[in-house]
Amino acid sequence: MELRGRNALVTGAGGGLGAYIARALADQGVNLALSDLPAAPRDELAEELKGRGVRAEAVDADLTDRKQLEALIGRAEEAIGPLDILVNNAGLEFGGSFLSTTPDELEAILDVNLLATMVLIREALPGMRERGRGHVVNMASLAGKSAAPYLASYCATKHGVVGFTHALRHEYASEPIGFSAICPGFISRVGMYGRFEEQVGDPPGLGTLPPERVGEAVVRAIAKDLPEVIVAKGLARPLILLNTFFPRAATRVTRSRRSMDFARRFAEIHGRL
Repeated sequence: MELRGRNALVTGAGGGLGAYIARALADQGVNLALSDLPAAPRDELAEELKGRGVRAEAVDADLTDRKQLEALIGRAEEAIGPLDILVNNAGLEFGGSFLSTTPDELEAILDVNLLATMVLIREALPGMRERGRGHVVNMASLAGKSAAPYLASYCATKHGVVGFTHALRHEYASEPIGFSAICPGFISRVGMYGRFEEQVGDPPGLGTLPPERVGEAVVRAIAKDLPEVIVAKGLARPLILLNTFFPRAATRVTRSRRSMDFARRFAEIHGRL
């Protein structure tokens, strides 16, 4: 897809990786609807992006509210025009032991990470098909390709996102609509790991990457219609293969002393060990 002049909705744009994704798209000439909760700081980002020569508008939405969720595509199109690109970036995580996660938290993480992704695609897809162009990017995770202790509910939703994305690629393979899953590993400065990297230290054998790399991956996935992009280094890809073909061996790796110490530090920060 030629990106310049296209219109994109980015959810979860008020912080974390969302801002870096929005900047990367704006640098390619993409106009942006920036969605997040009303309290999220998007107005400053919108002004910054306008300075890069694109349209950028903030659109409030609570993705756990079904009416707001179903209305979001329409409101984004009112703000910037028909959508060519949808980036499902908004997400929740509850680090810690599975039994420490409440039923309300399980419902919330499913609503935001998985159900909202499905509903927004369902709302956006008819218009994309009618116009004969479109691309959907779903933010998954390395946790959607492998497994991690103390992140059970998060892993469940991100595995769902990966599987859902690939199923849609199969279903709409004969149409000019693309679907991509982006799977970041440990990203510094922002996000689930970046917020606590000083307290938990470096992930054993995996290393970290800056958030700009995620924005670059989103642009590359859209431009080249890539099914999936792994944004990670170190042993990430061997670990994915191990998890797929030799799950018992993968369990031994993730249960190593260094890996478990790292996972426990992360759970302790969340007060959920």
